[in-house]
Amino acid sequence: MWAEPRRSRALVLGWIGVAFAISATTDLRVLAACALASALAFRRGLWRNLRRVGRTVMPLTVGLSGASWLYLWVIQRAPPAVGPFAALALRPAVIAFLSFAVLERANLFRAFEPWPVLTRLLVITLAQIHALRLLASDSLEGLRSRLVRKPRALDVVRGAGGISAALFTLAARNARDIGDAMRSRGF
Repeated sequence: MWAEPRRSRALVLGWIGVAFAISATTDLRVLAACALASALAFRRGLWRNLRRVGRTVMPLTVGLSGASWLYLWVIQRAPPAVGPFAALALRPAVIAFLSFAVLERANLFRAFEPWPVLTRLLVITLAQIHALRLLASDSLEGLRSRLVRKPRALDVVRGAGGISAALFTLAARNARDIGDAMRSRGF
């Protein structure tokens, strides 16, 4: 079950501080130590959170780091040092792992209880995430229903313009509806 409000608040505030400190770190050894400390501090659910990081964060960060390294190799005509690019990939992975671990342990509504503005911001953010999930699943089902074969990446990219326009329209409508609902309840 979720923690009491003070513990949730301490977890969230600690997470914000640690994420800020890690985001300023460029030394690969320090980042590796932070990764090890994070894994030890949040042992419960370690493999589940590592899978989440591997599925959501690592493909993009490793791809961008590898592309940057390859680009510099082509420009300089000599392979650059790997350390900074490994740190570039490891930093968001550690922050994402901490985020997943803290978010499954802290109740954000109870943590933000003393600050109504943060509670409202959380409600609006969660509503937008829900709208994005619905839009993504609906658009994928729409592609599946229109195509004889399984949709490929190029099919998804071709349909991205219409989906993006629908996303912005839906996001604006949801923000307006949530704002109206919160104003009517006295927030």
